[in-house]
Amino acid sequence: MSDLSAGSVALSVLRTLPLTSTLVFDDELRFVLAAGQALECFGSGDLDLEGRLAAEVLPVERWEIYEPLFNAALRGETRNLEIWSIGETHCYQVEVSPLCGEAGEILGGTAIFRDITPRKHAEEARRHAQERFELVFEQAPIGMALLTPDGRWVRVNQALLKITGYSSDELLRKTFHEITHPDDLSLDTEHMRRLLLGEIRDYQIEKRYHHAQGHVISAMLSVSLVRDLQGKPLHLVAQIQDITERKLMEERLRHLAEHDALTGIRNRRLLEHELRQQVQRCQRYGEQAALLVIDLDDFKQVNDLHGHKTGDDLLKAVAHELELRLRGTDLVARLGGDEFAVLLPGTSAEAAQRVAKDLARVIGDCGVTVADQRIATTASVGVGVIDRDTSSHENVLIEADRAMYSAKDARHGVLFGHGAGANASITVRTAPNTL
Repeated sequence: MSDLSAGSVALSVLRTLPLTSTLVFDDELRFVLAAGQALECFGSGDLDLEGRLAAEVLPVERWEIYEPLFNAALRGETRNLEIWSIGETHCYQVEVSPLCGEAGEILGGTAIFRDITPRKHAEEARRHAQERFELVFEQAPIGMALLTPDGRWVRVNQALLKITGYSSDELLRKTFHEITHPDDLSLDTEHMRRLLLGEIRDYQIEKRYHHAQGHVISAMLSVSLVRDLQGKPLHLVAQIQDITERKLMEERLRHLAEHDALTGIRNRRLLEHELRQQVQRCQRYGEQAALLVIDLDDFKQVNDLHGHKTGDDLLKAVAHELELRLRGTDLVARLGGDEFAVLLPGTSAEAAQRVAKDLARVIGDCGVTVADQRIATTASVGVGVIDRDTSSHENVLIEADRAMYSAKDARHGVLFGHGAGANASITVRTAPNTL
């Protein structure tokens, strides 16, 4: 193996260092050494620099950049600079420092060039990503926010300010929980726990919030979690979409689906649903309940003699009185035409009988006035008992309906039925029908 001098080894190393170049210049700014693979920053990697003045070999626009750095080195200063190559294909970090002799005198300077192109591309990508995020965040049509893991607002966009009615300063002084409706505070507790533990990546729920003006709004909330490089929760990303109008429309549609259009009380569809649930509770838990079926006597004559508007007004008056007389837990519904039904949860057979008598009396006292004439009606009431032995909600309806018709046949009475067959055990007479 041939002997290698320390100088030749060092030079060889300098010339083969990847992504790095070294320049050494004397106090006349003449290059005495040029080595490495990053000389493209001067405009050409093949340029022979050694022994030549920097001002002579460097393009004018490049010398204007480097001259202040080289002169600073001759004054004993170290300078740093980032510069793109001609054509902007590579970016270099340049460090120019003085070269001193053994006695400390300044002999010239050294310039180290490191290719930092990958890092600059990464920074550029992050900058573009940040710009895109800023654009999406600010111009998003739905509310967006960044929050700390404990629910403090960090940043909010204009759409969220519009949804909530708060200014940015007002919202940033509050927590996420402070504007949440009290009844909805715990809705996403379990979701948030699983999100922070890493069991889920995001979740979506509906929640209500207090608007700055005091009213309540409904929103679709989507939450995801951003973690730092060590996996520690950094911040929450919340997207909030105002669905107040949709919820109001759903409520209106639900009301229409569950309520009678004329009287405003519940309809047959909802009654049958609640009756089915009540029968199941009685079968399972041994509860007691009752169903009343009420039919207005000779109601057709009201329509025939006084018109359908009068008949409609009388139906509304009856429905109103029934609601006034019943408990909040009771359900009164219009089955159709001049027939009503009342579901009485937690009611014994004897208590249901008393309610039936009372309602028959109330309807008898109910009426409307047309051209100074009092228009009234009477009612026949059938009672169906619901207990552990009740087979189905259909049978309860049949039982109560049969009892009602038996009462009507008995001429305006109230009959009490139980079991598969309606045992007409009690008859309550009512006042004669007045038309």
